[in-house]
Amino acid sequence: MTQFYLVAPTELSTADIIACATAACAAGECSSIIVPETVKTEDVTALQALGLAVFLQDVEPRIVSRLRADGLHINSMEHAIVDLRMSLPRDAMVGVGCGVSRHAAMEASEQGADYIAFTQKKQTGGEPLVKWWNDIAEVPCVPFDAVSAEELAVLLPQKPDFIRPTDAMWASPADATRVIKELSAKFI
Repeated sequence: MTQFYLVAPTELSTADIIACATAACAAGECSSIIVPETVKTEDVTALQALGLAVFLQDVEPRIVSRLRADGLHINSMEHAIVDLRMSLPRDAMVGVGCGVSRHAAMEASEQGADYIAFTQKKQTGGEPLVKWWNDIAEVPCVPFDAVSAEELAVLLPQKPDFIRPTDAMWASPADATRVIKELSAKFI
């Protein structure tokens, strides 16, 4: 079943992130969230209590440990995943943003990434990346572009493991509820 992967804007206050995430989780199946590194340990704990795996993006692994987050999302493979894992808690997850690169996705998978992410909207041709990935790989895939309900008609046939809701969901808890419900209605 497809679940929602939330990505909180860096400029949003922690209280607003938690309020919108709470509303989103009540409205649909949310599994993960990327939060700014400005969060505190208690904020991470509050988000985890909602059932969300909490990720930090492109930070030093020690920050993931200090905040007791669930994992690290990286957007470049400048460090081997095995090296990152040595600096992370034993059960921490590592997700890799691969842009539109099939090669980067294959490398990340071979190195043990827990998921890969594509920015599929930047793809200029060929088979859709999410569909291609799902046809050849077991590692979960996140289409990292935020999508609206209208855009799901193109994305859902590719059978994504996760969906990133449009950033309009972060305007207020009511908007989070509306966006998640609109997207969820398209899954049926």
